[in-house]
Amino acid sequence: MYATIWSLLPFIVVIPLAMITRQVVPALVVGLLVGSYMMAPTLLGGINKSLYYLFEEVVIPGNIHLILFLYTFGSFVGLVRITGGVNGFAKWLEPRVKSVRGAFGVAWLTSIGTFMAPDFRIIAVAPIMASINKRLNISPQKMAYVIDVTATPLISLIPIGTAFVGYMIGLLAVSLKHIGSKESAYPLFLATIPLNFFAIAILVIGAYISFFSKDVKKSPVSSASPVVDVKNKKEHRLPKVSPSYAMIAHARHLHHGIQMEMGKLGTLHDPSHDEAPPEAIDLMSEEAKPSALHLILPIALLLLLTFFLTWWSGHTLSNNFFGVLMNANATEAMLQAILITLVISSVFYLFRGQKIGQLMYGILAGGNQMMAVIVLLVFVWAVSGVSTDLGFSTYVAHTVGAVVPRMLIAPALFVLGSVISYFIGSSFGTWGILMPLGFSLAMSTHASLALIAAAVFASGTLGGFASPLSDNTVAMATVMKLPVVSFSNSLLKSTLVAGGAATIGYAIAGFVM
Repeated sequence: MYATIWSLLPFIVVIPLAMITRQVVPALVVGLLVGSYMMAPTLLGGINKSLYYLFEEVVIPGNIHLILFLYTFGSFVGLVRITGGVNGFAKWLEPRVKSVRGAFGVAWLTSIGTFMAPDFRIIAVAPIMASINKRLNISPQKMAYVIDVTATPLISLIPIGTAFVGYMIGLLAVSLKHIGSKESAYPLFLATIPLNFFAIAILVIGAYISFFSKDVKKSPVSSASPVVDVKNKKEHRLPKVSPSYAMIAHARHLHHGIQMEMGKLGTLHDPSHDEAPPEAIDLMSEEAKPSALHLILPIALLLLLTFFLTWWSGHTLSNNFFGVLMNANATEAMLQAILITLVISSVFYLFRGQKIGQLMYGILAGGNQMMAVIVLLVFVWAVSGVSTDLGFSTYVAHTVGAVVPRMLIAPALFVLGSVISYFIGSSFGTWGILMPLGFSLAMSTHASLALIAAAVFASGTLGGFASPLSDNTVAMATVMKLPVVSFSNSLLKSTLVAGGAATIGYAIAGFVM
């Protein structure tokens, strides 16, 4: 059974099952059980083998660091949310936007302070822009596009301080381990950034739409512009949208999100019509006094600590900046930075009059929201482990790798991953499913690992940005009060253009690299 066609079975099960059910974790569970029972074909043998692989991967020191980082990162986001930082930032920013061009510029600039995760960016920015849209008569669909294009595509290119970085490094580390490579994960991740052709292409398209399309030529509209009721001859001020609306809508999405009739893509469930209550963390945030400092200072501290501790972990191993980055223990540095930031921020909030019970609730609630990502990553590790023991990499090297030309691997993986990510709506899920396959092909054909990894990351980015099943797409449509399918379809044109450009880019890079 070792290194035969049967070694492909776990992934043969996982990929179609994930696409059919639109759920990645159940597909990974089934794939793990299939592989485990192949290794130990007895009634309890497969179960015990599954538990063995889960435990074996979790106890690896680097993996434990990553799990702690992801949970602590979620705790930090929860802490910022519950202390009124988002509401304060919204109130500070909203009256300062005076023109359409300025509105789109603000949507881009806010990525500096909301880059930590796409969902967090939507919570912080979308309600502000929804209010500005009404005042400046901007199309909600276009503003939603601008925010969306600066969420997943932009965040996937940021090298520090995001949940994406931690997850991506974890995938690269386990994939490198299973092909027997001694290369470090963080330098490899840095090498993938300029090769993520889809993210770069869609950002260029988004910048053009934001600043050079006809909408930005509109005249500025006063913030006091009234709406006149001609029939009753009365003036009414446009209502402002509370920043908490995004949180409530996002909470509805988390509770009901993608409850849809799966047989018909055109009948996607619209969570904006749900009556689900908002999460407690968002209701409690309304009790805190809004303050932009509660958002800006902790994020600035996190960035500074991440830069410094990353440099510190590698500064004795090299005399130049890039050499330091290549030798840095990025996972450990990010964990140290987020832990220190969490402690200092908590003390800062206490001195600012926040209640300790409220802070603890935000920390725990935020961390618990990252458990879905952590569970996904652990099962990805376990499926990769059982597949390695079945000889998956060896079989791919001797069969597929001997047939598929090296220059076509990256574009083929990008196209396959784009289809998968569009139908399952998960960047993380797509990366976890395809990365082991991509690295096995790269090893067998001596293709560039950086190029292959970048193609996989780019394909997941496409689905996270454009899929109607993506958390970000549904949440954005909800906040902007747009039909989910209509909004998703509006993303398709630029997605296909960027996807086509990326495919050509990977084909050319396959020859060059």
